[in-house]
Amino acid sequence: MSDDITRVDPMDSAKKNSRVVASLRSETTVILDKAELQCYWNDAEFPDGSEVCDNGVAYQCNMGSWLKLDRGC
Repeated sequence: MSDDITRVDPMDSAKKNSRVVASLRSETTVILDKAELQCYWNDAEFPDGSEVCDNGVAYQCNMGSWLKLDRGC
């Protein structure tokens, strides 16, 4: 587990959240000049590359989306 991981509460749909993706393997089109690099989790803003932990599941901010990681936290 990374020391830089932030523990968070489960996503609250009433707050601003970035989308969660299960894998980067699926086809995704990204327009880089329009991409938001930061992610949001319950109104909190996280920079690209940040990791959060929600109930033992790790997510990483990747170009404006939360990537669900294959490891726990």
